[in-house]
Formats: sequence, structure tokens, C-alpha cells
Amino acid sequence: MVQKPIYQVIENDIKIKIQQKKLKAGDLIPSENQLKDQYNVSRMTVRQALNNLVTDGYLYKHKGKGTFVSQIKIEKNIQGLRGFTDEMESLGRVVRNEVVGFEIIDPTDDIKDKLFLTNEEDKVIYIERIRYGDEIPVLHEELYIPHYLFKELTIEDLSQSFYLYLENERGLKISHCIQAIEAQMPSKHISESLQTTRTMPILRITRNTFLSNGRPFEYVISSYRSDQYRFVQYAVKN
Repeated sequence: MVQKPIYQVIENDIKIKIQQKKLKAGDLIPSENQLKDQYNVSRMTVRQALNNLVTDGYLYKHKGKGTFVSQIKIEKNIQGLRGFTDEMESLGRVVRNEVVGFEIIDPTDDIKDKLFLTNEEDKVIYIERIRYGDEIPVLHEELYIPHYLFKELTIEDLSQSFYLYLENERGLKISHCIQAIEAQMPSKHISESLQTTRTMPILRITRNTFLSNGRPFEYVISSYRSDQYRFVQYAVKN
């Protein structure tokens, strides 16, 4: 019988403990040093096992705090247009938004095209947010919105749901979006914002969202943690 590599033994042991509820969602697992001593192997072997479990969604890493057992992945329906706050609250998760960037800037030609801006004087508001579910940073957002449409917008407004602000405070109606989805490796800034490693892929959505009058009100680049999310879509045969 071919003996399993030791990193697979470590993986299987941790999986069994999770399946038997000996390790539960949110539990901190032993450190690399503890596992190294327990299995009498190198830290590289332990790290390979843990990285595989993170990739498979069993564990997630919280920078500076350790490695934890994952909750069930958040399923994002990419067919609909649902806000992050609504998604999290439907799962019973506590939402927190951290606004780390808010400034009025001159848009690039590409952003002008996305937002249908034609005047040279047109400005956009650039917003960078980190969004948390149960104090886990799961989403990094970069928003570009027309300044003429949101002159009164404040950072406090963005600490809550932007879509609810749009509809409840401004009386505007969201119609539809055009979005593209891809997997990619994160930049140093994104991995630090989401408290992950540079080796963990992110799920990236770029979205142009429109009001009922046909005007675009946002262009957003969203980076989702792949150990926390999976995208689903309902489709029918034509």
C-alpha cells in the first residue's frame, strides 16, 4: 500500500475533526509550530496542508490572529442584483463597513465612459470600502460615482448600505447592471485589506449599475475572498 504524504494525513485529520464537530466554525486551530511538533514534520509540510484546506474552503486565515475553521461559504447569486448588507443580514451575519478612501477626483477616460460623463469639468467620487461579515473582512470595494448626482453624500452614509441610501434617502430606483467576473491573484493592498495571503485567489466582479432612467450611477470593482464566497447562477435551457 502506498503511504500518503504527511501533509495529506494532516489535512485528513483536520477534515475529520471538522466533520465530527470536534472543530466548529470560528474555532482557532493549532498554530503551525504546534502542528509541526505534533506530527514531527517541518513547518513547510504543515503550511502546505493548511494552505490546501484554505483553498478547499475548510479553513480561513485571519492575519495576525491565526487560522480558523470556515463557516459555510456565502452563496452569491450573480443573476440578481442584491446588496451586500441584504446578503449578510439574510444569513444572520453582522455587517460592518469600513470606509478607507473618500475623495473627489478627475475621472479617467474609461471611468467617464462607464458613467456617461461628457463634460471636461465632470468629477467623480472615489470610495474605497472594506466590508465585514461577523468581523471577517470578506469584500474589498472601489466605487466610482458621479459627483453631480451625489454632492451631499457623506462618509457616514457609506457606513451603511449604499443601495438603501440611494432608494430610501434619495428616492432613486435601481434598474439593472452589467458585470464581469473573473478569478485572479490579489495585489498586496487587496490581500492586506482582506487579511489573506498573496497566494489565495480573489473573485473579482466589475459592475456598471444603472438607474431606472437608464443613467449609470456607479462603476464598482469588488474583490471577494474566495475562501468565504462562491458564486451561483440559476439557468434554463433555451
